[in-house]
Amino acid sequence: MLSDKLLSLLGALSKPERNRLRKFVHSPYLNDQDDVSRLFDVLDATLRKSPDKALSLDKPTIWKALYPSRTYDDAHLRRLMSDLTQLTQRFLVAEMRAQDPLGEALDLQRALERFDLPKHMAATERTIDHLIEEHPGKSVEYHYAQYRRHWNIFARASKQVATAGFSEKLIAADFHLECFYLAQKLKLYIDWLLFRGFRASEHELPVIPGFWDYLNDPRFDEAPLIRIFQKIITCFAEIENETHFEQLVRLLDHKDSQLARADLRECYFIAQNYCALKINQGNTPYYYRYFELIKNMVERDLLIENNQIPEAVFKNFITVSLGAGQYEWTERFIRQYADYLPARIRENARTFNLAYVYFYQKNYDRVIECLRDVEYSDVVYALGAKSILLRTYYEMEEHLALDSLIESFRVFLLRNKVISKNLKREYMNFISLVKKLSTLAPSDKKALERLRQRVSQTSYAMPKNWLMKKLAEIETGRRR
Repeated sequence: MLSDKLLSLLGALSKPERNRLRKFVHSPYLNDQDDVSRLFDVLDATLRKSPDKALSLDKPTIWKALYPSRTYDDAHLRRLMSDLTQLTQRFLVAEMRAQDPLGEALDLQRALERFDLPKHMAATERTIDHLIEEHPGKSVEYHYAQYRRHWNIFARASKQVATAGFSEKLIAADFHLECFYLAQKLKLYIDWLLFRGFRASEHELPVIPGFWDYLNDPRFDEAPLIRIFQKIITCFAEIENETHFEQLVRLLDHKDSQLARADLRECYFIAQNYCALKINQGNTPYYYRYFELIKNMVERDLLIENNQIPEAVFKNFITVSLGAGQYEWTERFIRQYADYLPARIRENARTFNLAYVYFYQKNYDRVIECLRDVEYSDVVYALGAKSILLRTYYEMEEHLALDSLIESFRVFLLRNKVISKNLKREYMNFISLVKKLSTLAPSDKKALERLRQRVSQTSYAMPKNWLMKKLAEIETGRRR
């Protein structure tokens, strides 16, 4: 079999990217091995014609395409594949560098130091100043670029006769290096706090003595990201003091124009994490705070990244918006933004989440219309759809349809080889609880209490709140 490492790398590139890679591979400056170029052409042609066929290519077939009259040499072919893999990786680095004109200009500033070309240097530094001025917000990368700019100028001056004013470049370089370090350190600390909030950790993230006090130096007011990261850390360190969260939201509103889009987006996601923690603690009013953050992200066009929305973000937004009672807004959101989901799950996600909205709206006929005849290719959506349909039949008191779905759901779980044992057990328990609910007599107090105890032990991965609500309805006689 051919190198999976090479094929997976080439297969991950889009056709336009492979077009550019062809030029890269065929450049004599970058690659002086004609055999490597021909190997690329053979693999690229196969990938374009049939990606599946490319995966089944074997070494002798490739060798014959490259050398029709030569005896097969495995070591030689492996070396060619290794060289093409390395060349493709160099191409990926070059592609990334091409998207960073400021980084390229700073490298050129450093490279020109070797020559006595004052006009070229002046033009390059004007370009750097322009790119820094146009940089979208005072991000970590912004401070690092400022550090490099000032340091390059100071380093050049230090090799010459002392020049007035160049010591200021050293001070500026030092300031921006500090901003870069502090902002990056705070970001790492936030990541650690978030990790610790969801998983046990034996490790502490160390900080140097006096670090927290040093941050309060007024000089760092010029770095809004440092102040926002400070407030985020305070929010999670003193999670019960909700004043910190209010101050964070106001700070994001006030400083949004000074932040890079990626930083503002990340800060909103972190603020949403705070809301999620409060909701998990039973503080349900935070559904509304979470929803306001979602609206702010949508209104500021922060949701779409690289022309896509991550599936988990999409699902979280819908769950929270429904929890906040924003049914019409949620339906509009699904119809407007589902097209930005990854193609493989797009239709599943659209149909499932619309059905979820209709369920919250108690529009049960439309839930059935969405879900009854849909075959889900993704097992997660299949489980979710069957769960919603089960609750819908219960709400409509469609007992025959409910019994039939319970049985078919049970068989689906038993036969499916993808679902984990733990998840199967949870869904089997959920099916059993719904079955018990549908046959429970309000007068049977002992059975009601036993069922309540079973529901209380149910994971929140299941619709636990809905089960509790249905139990309360039976107990108070509001059902049947």
